[in-house]
Amino acid sequence: MNFKILTIAALALMPLQQAFSMPIDSVSVNVVDIRGDTSGPLLRKMGSSMQVVAKQILADKDTEIVRLSEVDYTRLLTEIGDRVLTGYEISNTYMTLGPTTYITLEIYPWNNTIENVDLDIQFSGVEPAAAELLEERMPQLKNDLLYTIRGASVDASDWAVGVLRRIVRDEVENALPEFKAAVDLVQEGDRTVVQVVIYPVGQLVRTINYELRSEAIPNLLLMKLKNKYRVECDKLRGLPVEHVKRNRDEITGSLRAQLEDEADGKLYRLKPKVSITPGPDTDVEILLTSNEYKIWFEGYGDVGRDKNNLSGKAHVGRFLLTDHEVFGEAEVYLNDMDWIFGLGYTYHWGKSAWTYARRIPKSENDWKFEYYLGPRWRLRTEHFSGSNRNEYGVRYRIHEFLSAEAVYGGDEFYLRLIGNL
Repeated sequence: MNFKILTIAALALMPLQQAFSMPIDSVSVNVVDIRGDTSGPLLRKMGSSMQVVAKQILADKDTEIVRLSEVDYTRLLTEIGDRVLTGYEISNTYMTLGPTTYITLEIYPWNNTIENVDLDIQFSGVEPAAAELLEERMPQLKNDLLYTIRGASVDASDWAVGVLRRIVRDEVENALPEFKAAVDLVQEGDRTVVQVVIYPVGQLVRTINYELRSEAIPNLLLMKLKNKYRVECDKLRGLPVEHVKRNRDEITGSLRAQLEDEADGKLYRLKPKVSITPGPDTDVEILLTSNEYKIWFEGYGDVGRDKNNLSGKAHVGRFLLTDHEVFGEAEVYLNDMDWIFGLGYTYHWGKSAWTYARRIPKSENDWKFEYYLGPRWRLRTEHFSGSNRNEYGVRYRIHEFLSAEAVYGGDEFYLRLIGNL
């Protein structure tokens, strides 16, 4: 009778036992520092490493079988963890069995913890001023590194370096994708030094072809600004070309904003235009314009011309509207000190300029058309009614203070050197 009752009870309990018996599909490991000093990123790294071990031990095993030997499994995990988690000792191991089995490891440092941290962040091959700007693109980097390393066991450098490398790599890839980084951890007495070297990759900017000029006022008045912004533009040297391309709008916008805030620019009411052409030889052109006036002084030396081969001209213009300029000019030929004065009007249309001037005392009309082929090239055709002479020129600007023009006028062909003040 008793045997029958036991058999019936066993048969009745079998479905219940099967309901609680199930395979382990996944394992989740949580590592906790019982002293509360080790950072979350470092603990998560430890947890992910132990999770690999725990999964190999427990995956696909029956929960009831594991439950029967739970003490042995926890002891095994503790022994492995003591070997794997260098710098820490495991005080307790807990398991919550189920299709997803949760394991909690309570740890504490073997020895002292890291408290005094120095960060040494360097940018290799980049101008110091540019390095400061690059570092500003990663405002959280220092805080993230300090948060991660402080409180860790001094003997857990291998764990810490791995986590620090991932943090630096992620932040550099996000903010500076044209750069790579190397990270090292050095223990100096009671100080821990985190060394980060960030270096550019790919094609680099080697030279800067820089120019700052104005067609509104004499360039001699801008020498202070020219020297100042040469230093600003030199910050691009050593940067990856792709970095300059990707951030060209931001770089030009920053330069333009700085120029707009300059006292000299405000004094002369100048508006900056900034153009950057990235490459191993990067071109930076800054043009300061004005919609109020146009003042320039030029000196001419003609090579291959016997008469009137040394001269100079002063031009003072005022814009009535955006494209409409009235001006006065004074021209002198140094050979015989012959002075010519003129009053005129210029219509600026896109890349072209149409000019009429009345020249005295010659009482002649001057009709001129100019076309700007590019930043440095200019075409000119001019008709002088008094002598009924046409003149044609192709002008090339060597830099802001010197140009050269090939001129054909009447039966003369000569080279004109032009000094621009």
